[in-house]
Amino acid sequence: MTEVPGGVLHEGSREFLMREGLPAAGAFLDFGALGGGSLRPFPGGSERLFVLGETDYCTPFAAVGDLVLLDGTTGEVLLGDGGPRRDPLASDLASLAALVREVDAVGEAARRPEALGGRRGPAVVAEVMAAAERRMRDIDPGLFGRSATPAHWRTALLVRALGWGALPGGPDGPAYEIGAELVAELAALTDEDGGAGRVHRFRPEGLPAALVHEPTRRLLTEVGLPLGGAVFGGCEEPLVTMAEAYPEYFDGEEERPYQRDYLALGDWPTDLTIALDGTTGRLELPDWYDDGQPEAYLNRDLSALLYALWTYERLRTEWERWEHGRIREVWAVFDPQSLLSSVVDRLVEAVDPEAFASPGRSWRLLAEDGHMGGLLG
Repeated sequence: MTEVPGGVLHEGSREFLMREGLPAAGAFLDFGALGGGSLRPFPGGSERLFVLGETDYCTPFAAVGDLVLLDGTTGEVLLGDGGPRRDPLASDLASLAALVREVDAVGEAARRPEALGGRRGPAVVAEVMAAAERRMRDIDPGLFGRSATPAHWRTALLVRALGWGALPGGPDGPAYEIGAELVAELAALTDEDGGAGRVHRFRPEGLPAALVHEPTRRLLTEVGLPLGGAVFGGCEEPLVTMAEAYPEYFDGEEERPYQRDYLALGDWPTDLTIALDGTTGRLELPDWYDDGQPEAYLNRDLSALLYALWTYERLRTEWERWEHGRIREVWAVFDPQSLLSSVVDRLVEAVDPEAFASPGRSWRLLAEDGHMGGLLG
């Protein structure tokens, strides 16, 4: 930074801004306001407040994110909504920068297959989050020692940590190496009765001969499918072809006749059945309403669908935790639902980018359905 305003009286803040400075962005915070080389005063009455940046997510009906503010007298960093309300964000600028690096490092490490010896799954997500939270407490004990949960940081950490759910598969394998623990947690998250969820593993001899895609066979027999939810709740043995399950839709005039020999695997939210290509493992949707939508492609294979569903359900569960006004019992400004809503599309898309590759793909249609409020609405 070329110049620090005279109103920044806190010597530690002045020194940090001149010698080190903040990153351009990180941990869902945008410090682009510093790009011009100077701090913009925030009109806060008698307070000496300066704008460091803003969140890269917005509260409902807001045009921009909440402001990240520096108290020029104490050096404390605050989250503000443009009015008098504030949430503590960091005890000082050095702590703010270190917390940003810690959150982003969690996501970066997940992309390295060798990290933690290749271990992945819900237990690893919890382990990684717990270790990161301990380091964050050490970084800023003043912030994390307060009675209330600090704003922003745990939600941002959860989003980054979901990358530890599964490793990508090899070139001849599944899209992801899905573990039994992930499917078990997905079963619990989607159990409509609020229980632990059931997982069904298929008998190898019970799978149809038409299912020759070996990664899918292994997933069905060794890991299984989560029952009790809307997608796979009715998926029991034996698996039958689409034509056997729905002969009324395969009368010789169907739009996607090749799907008649695909296997009926589960139910999709748009009143369609998931069709599994037994040769490639690819998942598609039929065109039963003769309008060409959704497009056929759903997911690369069953592992990609399971990982996408787990990612979505983890975010949805956290989103629902803050329903019914509970947010304002903890924070004055921070809205975790806003952060979660802003990232859900990106995270689900990252699992299988092809599922969002065109406007007619079902995942994109669900995400952009304004009447339903998007994926988390």
